[in-house]
Amino acid sequence: MKLVTAVLRPYRVDDVRAALGTFGIQGMTISQVTGFGTELWRTETYRGRRFHDESVLSVRLECVVADTDVEDVLSIIQRVAATPSSGAGKMWVLPVDSLTRVRTAERGTDAL
Repeated sequence: MKLVTAVLRPYRVDDVRAALGTFGIQGMTISQVTGFGTELWRTETYRGRRFHDESVLSVRLECVVADTDVEDVLSIIQRVAATPSSGAGKMWVLPVDSLTRVRTAERGTDAL
């Protein structure tokens, strides 16, 4: 099993979630995150004051998938979330040594 993590622009998440659901991904964790990359800072106005903001609002999507599904999941996320501008996001994959469904105590791929 692998943990697929993607940091995406917020407006792309609903489409990615729907596409992964169609593929058969039954659950995922979605979190709001901030960060920065190679983009230059932007100037914001808040309560009449201007400031430079180096952080960018993004969404972190995580799902545990079977080893055989990793490339398909990455391909779906890439296809649906891609934009021509910088800051479209990043994806990475980590191994999962153990997985347990809390409600039923199912383990391994049965817990997916």
